[in-house]
Amino acid sequence: MALQKRAARQSPLEAIIDINFADPAAYGTGENAFSLPQNAILIGGDLTVTTAWNSATSAALSLGDAASATRYLNAVDLKTAARTALTLTGYKHTAGEFLKALLVQAGAGATAGDARLRISYIVQGRQLTNQG
Repeated sequence: MALQKRAARQSPLEAIIDINFADPAAYGTGENAFSLPQNAILIGGDLTVTTAWNSATSAALSLGDAASATRYLNAVDLKTAARTALTLTGYKHTAGEFLKALLVQAGAGATAGDARLRISYIVQGRQLTNQG
């Protein structure tokens, strides 16, 4: 059987959230960060810490969903200014749902810290244009 060429094309969608050390309603509780449509598949993204958290002992961020709190990021250090790529699994979100960011810190709380969280995804079955 030959491969079946498809004319359907779509551009990736991107979403960005900026996070400040003071933003979490409660450290240690996952908060809704992104709303995903049904059939979304992450194809890229990253966490960029632009100003390191100055928590006394530790500060970290995980990104996941209702089924896996660490599906895309697992306890990434916020005390170091750096970029960390998401772990991509090919997982398809079969129902519209939220990605949750879980921020935790130990010791005295931070008084400084900024990060940017970016996701890039496609939606299976979506078609914007076609190419013969």
